[in-house]
Amino acid sequence: MISSVSGITSLNCSIPVKNASKPYCQKKFFLGNAQKTFGLKPANILTHLNASDKKKYTFLIDYLKDLPVSYNSSNTPAKKQLDILLKNGRLLSKSKNDRTTTLDNLYDIATKEREYELDPKRLLSDTLDILCNPRIITQTFGDIPDIEKQRILSELPNDENLKKNPALMDVTASGTCAAASNEVNLADKYPAEFARWVSKLSAKNDPLYLNINLSSISKNRLDAVTILNLLDAKTENFSFDKVKVKINADKNVGIRAGIQNKYWDPGERNIADVLVQSAIMQLGSQNTYDSLTDIRGGSLNSNLQGLIEIEKTFVESLIKDKEITSLVYQKFDDNQNLIGYTCSFDKMEKHIKDTIDGGDDVIIGYVLTNETSGRTASQYYNPNTDGAPNKVINGHEITIVDYKTDDNGKTTFICIDTDDDSNNFVEYSADWLLPKLHHAGYPANIVEADEKEIMKNCS
Repeated sequence: MISSVSGITSLNCSIPVKNASKPYCQKKFFLGNAQKTFGLKPANILTHLNASDKKKYTFLIDYLKDLPVSYNSSNTPAKKQLDILLKNGRLLSKSKNDRTTTLDNLYDIATKEREYELDPKRLLSDTLDILCNPRIITQTFGDIPDIEKQRILSELPNDENLKKNPALMDVTASGTCAAASNEVNLADKYPAEFARWVSKLSAKNDPLYLNINLSSISKNRLDAVTILNLLDAKTENFSFDKVKVKINADKNVGIRAGIQNKYWDPGERNIADVLVQSAIMQLGSQNTYDSLTDIRGGSLNSNLQGLIEIEKTFVESLIKDKEITSLVYQKFDDNQNLIGYTCSFDKMEKHIKDTIDGGDDVIIGYVLTNETSGRTASQYYNPNTDGAPNKVINGHEITIVDYKTDDNGKTTFICIDTDDDSNNFVEYSADWLLPKLHHAGYPANIVEADEKEIMKNCS
């Protein structure tokens, strides 16, 4: 079920607080240098492919042989990345939507005509980078060269606002943290589906559709239809229990993707990031997003950037084709001061751990306050700046992919933060993160025992 209760109007990105990032090797999250071969000797793996898969794999190995090593690939050549994906089983993983494999969709990227004059080899390399290491996913837009700005402005029809204010294209603090977190989850848990999104979103005349169970949106069919209408989803072929949803990138995604195709710099979004984040923002923002300015409209969010909790959860439910319950953990007064919680920190921690143990990532939204009191107190706060206790000043979405517990029973969450300028995991102690946790999305069965009580405490 998607909750409409949030307590705050929206969550923005650009959080200045960073904990030390460090590499972390754990069991549940795929690592790009993994060499798992399921008991097969590497030399014999190809003999286990059917004729069609072997043909596609051999073609891609040859297609990628002269490709330069990507900056994002830890000096791993693209054909080696393909070999890694084969050995750890992700290359033959299948999409639930159309049963295509990761290999099928990578092959399509290489062999079918691309939209926006994109270089298929570069797009394929970008996709392999992310599939082998979802930690590189970022929401950093990057710059647009002046000569390209002039061309864009001359070619844009009927956009007087942008022509009067070209600086709108200079996105220095993007609002795509929720979209990027969903992208992390898509690439981490659904590699074939991630490759399919990239292929379809960049293809000529080959649209992207999701085949969704209505029960993944709500147990009540009428509620599911209401939510689809509320979010202005592009639906086709309604049946009693299923619906087909068309996923579009926004009208200016080709401009952003083309810039990254020609002018990408280290630390910026790659082409695949641009395409997938655009589509997620479109889906969540009632089809009002603009990649060129990172501005959205729509009736649900009064902020010009980002996705709010109900929008993020809607997208997450469709990506996973699984009912996601978004629990709101914080309570606020009318002045946006944090005044309490809807359940204990121990219960929050259990929800996260149970979800990770069940094989899912947890996308969370947390807030920073001016941190004047209680569990969020900060030694750096100057009380002369703002006398209001625990007033919300910022918010962010990240993905928890694992956790670890020390000998004293203290928990540390292992996260991917798409706005931390790092390709490593970031570690947040439960003591630091849980008091700041505003909402989190979970498979409905994980939290159904606590949902009613928490929702009641929201009011």
